[in-house]
Amino acid sequence: MFTHLLVPLDGSRLAEAVLPVTVGLARSLAAAVTLLHVIERDAPATVHGEPHLTDPAQALAYLEQVGAGLRAQGLTVTTHVHEVAEGNVARSIVEHAEEFGPDLIVLSTHGAGGLRGLLFGRIAQQVLSLQTTPVLIVAPNSAEPPPTFACRRILVPLDADPRHEVALDVAAGLARACGATLSLIHVVPTRETLSGEEAATGMLMPRAMSAVLDLSEAGAAAYLQAHREALEAQGLHVETVVYRGEPAAVLAGLADSVDLVVLATHARKGLDAFWQGSVAPRLLSRSHCPLLFVRAADEPSA
Repeated sequence: MFTHLLVPLDGSRLAEAVLPVTVGLARSLAAAVTLLHVIERDAPATVHGEPHLTDPAQALAYLEQVGAGLRAQGLTVTTHVHEVAEGNVARSIVEHAEEFGPDLIVLSTHGAGGLRGLLFGRIAQQVLSLQTTPVLIVAPNSAEPPPTFACRRILVPLDADPRHEVALDVAAGLARACGATLSLIHVVPTRETLSGEEAATGMLMPRAMSAVLDLSEAGAAAYLQAHREALEAQGLHVETVVYRGEPAAVLAGLADSVDLVVLATHARKGLDAFWQGSVAPRLLSRSHCPLLFVRAADEPSA
C-alpha cells in the first residue's frame, strides 16, 4: 500500500484542497509526505488572485508553514523547492516524481482560469504516460474545503476486463487500511444509451439487442458477485450493483455518495479515450469526490 505521497502545491488556496485528503490518507496508511513547489518561468504575478510564488525563499517558507501544520497532526513531512525556473511545470513534477519515488501523487485539478481539464491533461496525463505511479485527483470546492477527510466508502467501476482489476487491488488495500466499504459497480448500457455500431444495431434489431444487454447484465452480476465473495473472505465489507444507463452519467450520479473513486486507465490511448469520452470531465465538474487513477495492468512504464 502507499507509503510516500508527493503533493505539488503552487501556493494557492485552491491547490490546498488536496491537504485534507493527504492528511486522511497519510494517517490511515502511516505514509510520509513530500510537499513540492516548482518555480515557474515567466509566471503571472498572481494565481487565483493570490501572489504567485516565484521566489525560492518565499516558496520554501510557504511549504514549511504548510508542513508544520501537517506535522502538528502527526505526519512525517519533507519539503522541496525546485529553484531553477521551469517553463513546463508539469514536466518538472513528473521528473521529481521519478527522482523521489513516491507511490502516490496527489494533485489539485485547478488550473489557470479554473480550467480543471487543462491541469488534468497537462500534469496527470504526463505522469500516467511516463511511469506507473497512481495519481489522486482532487477537485477544489468553491467553498472552504472540509477540515478532515474520512475514507468510508470507495467506489470501484469495473468492466470485466482483467487488466482493469488492478484498481480493485488498490481499492481493497485502501479499504483494509481505512476500514472502508467497497462499492463495486458495473454499468450496462440501455438501448437508448448505446453508441456507434451498437446503436445502429439496436435500432435495426431492438429485441435482439435488448436480449444481449440483458445477458450482459446477468453476466456482470455474476462477475461482481465472484469478486465480492473473494473480498469478503478477506474480511472486507463489499457491496455490488449493476446499473443500466450511460456510464459517465451513472458514475457522476454516484460520486457524491462515496468518499473516493478508484479507476484503472491506460496511459496513452486509453486515457485519452477515457478523457474524451467525458467520464472524467463529468466527474470533475459535477462532483468533488477525489478520483484515484491507477495504471492498467498491461501498461509498462515509458
